[in-house]
Amino acid sequence: MADLVHPFLSKKFVGNPTSIGTSADRYENFLMAGEQVQMEFKGLRDAAVFTDRRMLVIDPQGLRGKKVSVSSFPWKAITAFSLENSGTFDLDAELKICGSGWGVCELMFTKGVDVSKVAQFINEKVFG
Repeated sequence: MADLVHPFLSKKFVGNPTSIGTSADRYENFLMAGEQVQMEFKGLRDAAVFTDRRMLVIDPQGLRGKKVSVSSFPWKAITAFSLENSGTFDLDAELKICGSGWGVCELMFTKGVDVSKVAQFINEKVFG
């Protein structure tokens, strides 16, 4: 895999799965007509939303988080991914996604997140 970190996205702590719509105020204007949210994760500030068409990474900026950066990664642009579950002494699990022309995007999940469900979802979208 490429060793290049995504040029406009550093590691993001997206935390735990949440109910769909928890962070809707931050991403709903970015959804296309008919696009369906299928998984949502939220950390202290950052979030990730998996839809039927792409992955959105939500990154609040500044102290108050009023300015919000939303990065969009279409499933068809992803060329490879890896998941690392949390071990006994680890605090988080990691997802690394590689894309043609943009390097690697890294997301960190809270320990206990079922990364096998995340892997199954991504497999279906990327390779299915």
